[in-house]
Amino acid sequence: MISSHHEYRGFVFSIEYEAQDPAYVVEFPDFPNVLTSGATLADAFRNACEALDLPLESLQKLGKRLPKPKHSLVIQSV
Repeated sequence: MISSHHEYRGFVFSIEYEAQDPAYVVEFPDFPNVLTSGATLADAFRNACEALDLPLESLQKLGKRLPKPKHSLVIQSV
């Protein structure tokens, strides 16, 4: 399994690759009920952004506060 970590709208998500269908699975640690996937890395990234937009936009429409991210992306140089 290969995993990469990304950030969108301040929220971290991981994309994991496994040699099965769907190949790329996306998980959000701050939103455990939000899951998506994609056949390619680009599809998974695009689907991740869309999947996160839906609950955030719903909260805004309901006049509720957006949650603060609990996780952060740390970049280390090697």
